[in-house]
Amino acid sequence: MIKRYAFFSGILGVMALSSSIHNFMYLVPLAMAMVLLVDRRALFILLRWKFLLFLSLLVFGIPLFIGQRDGLFLGIPYSREIFRMSVEMASRSVILLMAIKTFTGNISVEQMSQGFQRLRLHRFSEVFSLSMNMLPRIRQIALETFQEFRQDSRGGFRMKEAFHLLALLIARLLHFAEKYATSENQLQNPS
Repeated sequence: MIKRYAFFSGILGVMALSSSIHNFMYLVPLAMAMVLLVDRRALFILLRWKFLLFLSLLVFGIPLFIGQRDGLFLGIPYSREIFRMSVEMASRSVILLMAIKTFTGNISVEQMSQGFQRLRLHRFSEVFSLSMNMLPRIRQIALETFQEFRQDSRGGFRMKEAFHLLALLIARLLHFAEKYATSENQLQNPS
């Protein structure tokens, strides 16, 4: 079972890498049709508004500000070269996202652990359980830091404030990691 999904995801990965402005019109629908046959749930991720907003900003927003504006659409100048590159990136991201979702949506943690053990990565299950224990607290630290930053912000968003936010977040995460490692060492070596 794992080999089938890995093979299918590999085919989608090759399709994503070979996607260009000349072939995206048939590669993306072909990839969607393949995903529809194997796992319909992987298509639902493409219907999320955040992903659609990201794609529309990538394809239609970036060419307005970057590059030589050598084209006009409804009187708005844009860069044709950047538009072509944005379309290629968007088609690749759609196909890669479907490949990842198809693979990860159909394989359990136990199957992944067995696969990694075959590849001589024996500590995958330990690392995975550790990350599942730590991720909620890391997310909470990040949200608290960002909320604190938004409350203390004085209007505009400046690079200095962004640097301060990043430095504060890193310091808090390092402090949490140190506390976690100390508590784990105390549990393993009670004296």
